[in-house]
Amino acid sequence: MSVLNNDASCILEMKGITKRFPGVLALDEVNFQAKRGEIHALLGQNGAGKSTLMKILAGDYSMTDGEIFIDGEAVSLRNQRQALNLNIAIVYQEISLLSNLTVAENIFLGREIVNGIAIDNQKIMQESEKVLDILGIDHISLDEKVSNLSLAQRQLVEIARAISYEPRILILDEPTATLTPEDVERMFRVLDRLKQQNIAIIYISHRLKEIMNHCDRGTILRNGRTVKTVEIENTTEEEIIELMIGQKKENFFRAGNADHENAKVLLEVQNCVVGDRVRNVSFKLHRGEIIGLTGLLGAGQNELTRSLFGLAKDVKGKVLLNGREVTITSPLQALEMGICLLTENRKEEGLFLDMSVKENTTLPILRKFWISKEIPFISLNNEEAAAKNVSEKVNVVTRSMSAKIRTLSGGNQQKVILARWLLQEPEVFLFIEPTRGIDVGAKAEIYRHLDQLSKQGKGIIVVSPDLIEILGVADRVLVMREGELVKTFAAADAAEEKILAATQGTSYNGEEKTA
Repeated sequence: MSVLNNDASCILEMKGITKRFPGVLALDEVNFQAKRGEIHALLGQNGAGKSTLMKILAGDYSMTDGEIFIDGEAVSLRNQRQALNLNIAIVYQEISLLSNLTVAENIFLGREIVNGIAIDNQKIMQESEKVLDILGIDHISLDEKVSNLSLAQRQLVEIARAISYEPRILILDEPTATLTPEDVERMFRVLDRLKQQNIAIIYISHRLKEIMNHCDRGTILRNGRTVKTVEIENTTEEEIIELMIGQKKENFFRAGNADHENAKVLLEVQNCVVGDRVRNVSFKLHRGEIIGLTGLLGAGQNELTRSLFGLAKDVKGKVLLNGREVTITSPLQALEMGICLLTENRKEEGLFLDMSVKENTTLPILRKFWISKEIPFISLNNEEAAAKNVSEKVNVVTRSMSAKIRTLSGGNQQKVILARWLLQEPEVFLFIEPTRGIDVGAKAEIYRHLDQLSKQGKGIIVVSPDLIEILGVADRVLVMREGELVKTFAAADAAEEKILAATQGTSYNGEEKTA
């Protein structure tokens, strides 16, 4: 069967790709095409379906429905080996090299070249050198142990290993997440060399500046569906963001609170230390303010936030709430002080999946529904009414309050947790990746609730690696690196490239780089 696209440069067509997981429609008839000799960006918010689509192409996932064509021929991709045999290679964000082996050994790991019954190390070195020559890499020694390489060098070795399979299609999933701007430029020089060899490069990244500067085309996914494919040189960053979120940017995010600095300090953290993960972090959170807390994975932002809810060990420093020093050693203490946490792992840490919507909403505060102090029996009518009222406020969509929480979508599950804490009437809200794995409509609602809470004088900390999200909701942006708070930006001064430079410890000179 032949591909429907008649463009001779089109090497890949994915048509009507659908993927269902239990209770989740991850991809809904997605269409995607890639051409030889291009860097094609795959764009979308967290949960849009980008990685799922590429895992299907790489043979990691099987599709529920759809067709895949390579060079006009229908193919079946049931596992990674089949994908590699069709010259499709993928480089994931997580480094998968073995640190105790050399660069050359890692490049040919699992398919060592043998001479008789022995491994031919000399041949492996020769073939590895050819791969590095193709990539134009001359600053990495083939006999160097990977443990001695920088993160940027390890990323290039990952790409070299993929190139050793002689791919026609190369998939890169967030390859620059841990790289400095200089390393990013070096990597794109490598990718440009691969383009000249007619390799189709599919590039997944949240860094829009990189995409605008280096990619040829981009396909935008939203809620598991294809939105549009654009020529990058004929579009703008603002247009891409609005295609990703499905509406005008100013209508999707909040306008911000310019007067937060004049408001009363609600929470103050002084010289916070959390084991060896957080070192001497100090900041203030004002009433009505939303702080965006970001950094590279493992920079300490999650541990810092969890410590404020009593979920971290070996915590030192001071926490002042409304000017009074407090000690928080457990979630119960935090809740009693008016501090609540929405974790990124809602199913593991935030919900009781086999309990009802009502029970998940009211469980922490059942005492509020006692008939009286003397009669510790729950008034079911009062409990039902309270749960229903707060659920309507945050627009939880459910067939009934008795429905099991596991039957709700991810966005509605998140809103149930928010409803639970609203019944507590807290002063400080801690959100760790509040929109992780939820659809765009639910994200917009979460952002509206954040804005409403800030207008009520609540203090909010939002932890997220998504810079579009951080820039869209925060009044101030705090950047952590290697356990330390390294930079604070007012919303008016914050920009993606400035925050990235701060997360990586590099300077930003304010000049726009061109392709």
